[in-house]
Amino acid sequence: MRLSVLISQLFLFLILIFSEKIVMAIDKSDPSTFNHQYATVNGIRMHYVDENSSSKKPLLLVHGWPDLWLGWREQIPFLVELGYRVIVPTLRGFGETDAPDSPEEYGVGVISKDLISLMDHLEIPTVTVLAHDWGGLVAWRFAQFYRDRVLNVGSFCTPYLPVPRQYVSLEQTVQALPNFKYQLYLVTPEAEKEMNENFPAFFARIFRPINDTVGPLIDPNTGTLVANRPVVPKSDAIPQKVFDYYVDAYTKCGARGGLNWYKQSKNNYLQCKDLEEKLDQPALMTVATLDKALPPAMSAKMGDYIPNLEKHTVDGAGHWILWERPTECNDILKDWLKKVYPINSSPKL
Repeated sequence: MRLSVLISQLFLFLILIFSEKIVMAIDKSDPSTFNHQYATVNGIRMHYVDENSSSKKPLLLVHGWPDLWLGWREQIPFLVELGYRVIVPTLRGFGETDAPDSPEEYGVGVISKDLISLMDHLEIPTVTVLAHDWGGLVAWRFAQFYRDRVLNVGSFCTPYLPVPRQYVSLEQTVQALPNFKYQLYLVTPEAEKEMNENFPAFFARIFRPINDTVGPLIDPNTGTLVANRPVVPKSDAIPQKVFDYYVDAYTKCGARGGLNWYKQSKNNYLQCKDLEEKLDQPALMTVATLDKALPPAMSAKMGDYIPNLEKHTVDGAGHWILWERPTECNDILKDWLKKVYPINSSPKL
């Protein structure tokens, strides 16, 4: 009897040790330490990171531009330690995921189908979605397309906006939202060429905390991202292996796929025009007060469309809030998930 008890205790001890090693094995400063996987979904080969796959509480983390899955590096081990399964795809057009040349093969409806196909591949019936930047637009629409599969949705920086009932061009959008003026350059061939020729300088300039910025995304005098602008060193806030991963990924795949996301005004309208305006799922919105691309004022009317909305503000944070202010972001996630998606409750099927 004693032997069987000892064996049982040893078994439990080994499970605990192994679980701790899973978390400890993730080095957020080293992309190679994450669990990289690949799947064919919706006609493309998709790369994704999948941590703690034995958990019955999956989270789907969605990145933006010019980001990759790695933009969630501060949240992945934290959420795993809480007990969640954390799935972080590299979206169509980016990194190791296929990047069709034609803008016609994109749009948030297409991306949403990529994500639901990944869920089907992984045999996941329902999920909670977290997002940032372009990923926020995808997450809101994904929750509308697949209301029965998305339990909760949360976004950092990117507000929910109702589906337009008529086509609005990028030029018209910029007239209404001048903070999006930079997008008029990103849709040009010159922007793609400039990025492809200057990835190290581009990422050194763009990936910086708000208190260490080196000018706007587009220089008002040169009209460029990096060309004819002073070369700046990599920010100390970005680990070298993380910086190298971005440069290497973009050098291999090129800028076109990511920039195609800015050419989707018509596709997004056609793919989403029949969606309902309101979103019923519990939702989280976190704004950064110093985000110039997505200022907090853009989220002011979200409550009109999302009855079950919780909002947070991180003062003094910029657009890269996830890694610039990880403690605040993680605390917000922990508290919200505890209410809407507690780890000790049974998943909804």
